[in-house]
Amino acid sequence: MATFTTSGTLRRGYDKDAVDTFFSEARELYQQDELPEELEVERIRTVTFPLVFSGYRTDDVDQALERLEQACWQRQRAQVVATLGTKEWLSKAYDSAASLYPRLNRPRGERFRAPEKGKGYQRSEVDDLLDRLAKYFDGQAELTATDVASATFTLKGKGSSYDMSVVDVYLDRASSVLQAVE
Repeated sequence: MATFTTSGTLRRGYDKDAVDTFFSEARELYQQDELPEELEVERIRTVTFPLVFSGYRTDDVDQALERLEQACWQRQRAQVVATLGTKEWLSKAYDSAASLYPRLNRPRGERFRAPEKGKGYQRSEVDDLLDRLAKYFDGQAELTATDVASATFTLKGKGSSYDMSVVDVYLDRASSVLQAVE
């Protein structure tokens, strides 16, 4: 019996063996008394699977990864709070948030570098999200980790865009900060 819905014979999906192996290992690691480093949120967020015909539907797997990431965040938070206290957990979250501020304080259109070649994320759309993030930190707007993680941007030429990889890394960190305090 398949773990996830398959994409069909004419569509690509995530390689079933790779997905099954990852989730099997994750299940074993999650069941340990202490959440091991091998199951850190960053690894879950950055895992990739080959695309193949008749693979698992990508949206189904991505949703399961989001649930696993959230469960690991909650578990990590519980471990830190149990051993070091809530104050220490919040202190770490605030330190992480502070590391985001320098880029938020840059002028619109100058927050990230342009792609070296090809296309990137439209600057104004990325800047709009970063403005919302700044307002969130100032207590003037609502924003969730899911809002940040699920943000999509129009692809534009290098003259009006930001480098996708740099933006993605920054938004992953921002999402992690928001998850830490949710």
